[in-house]
Amino acid sequence: MLEAPEVEAHLHHKTGHSMADKILAVLAVFLSIVSVVIAVGHGKTMERLVAANSWPNLSYATGNESEDGKGHDIVFDIRNTGVGPARIDSVELFYKGVPVASGPALIKACCDADKADLTTSYVRDEVLPARDTIEFLTLPKASNPAALWAALNVERMQVRLRMCYCSVFEECWVRDTAERRPTRVEECKPSQPITYR
Repeated sequence: MLEAPEVEAHLHHKTGHSMADKILAVLAVFLSIVSVVIAVGHGKTMERLVAANSWPNLSYATGNESEDGKGHDIVFDIRNTGVGPARIDSVELFYKGVPVASGPALIKACCDADKADLTTSYVRDEVLPARDTIEFLTLPKASNPAALWAALNVERMQVRLRMCYCSVFEECWVRDTAERRPTRVEECKPSQPITYR
């Protein structure tokens, strides 16, 4: 009978030097660990990048001219100057630090007027896209008494808003327009009841 040729099994490639084999094994483990750390770091960076690309930032503005430039409307608006949509959970309106419940309550508080031709928009629970604006209160000059318009034109600078809003990733902020920057919060809690005093 013919015997089968012997085949050598090469399970491990060794250099012939046990110290060199140990160093190569340690280097292989080290490179694996470094690769895992880099991958985890890259994943966290990508998460932050996605969050940054969907970050909303609400701001408040007031002006006294209509969009067409022909009339003079006093306008109060909320703008999303961020890069992602904002879900507006609550909005509180203040005049000279005192909460007011509505546009008509603001007119009464600032200008001692019981009636005004106002246009108002609901903002709570709205989703405001990036670079978009909601005009929540407009007082046209043409359809209101001149004294009322003039009074509100001065007193509008005493109006302040506190808004709580969230991103699509449920990251939430409170923006008080008396402060320079929004404050990060865990969640938007319902605003306290506002009553006109």
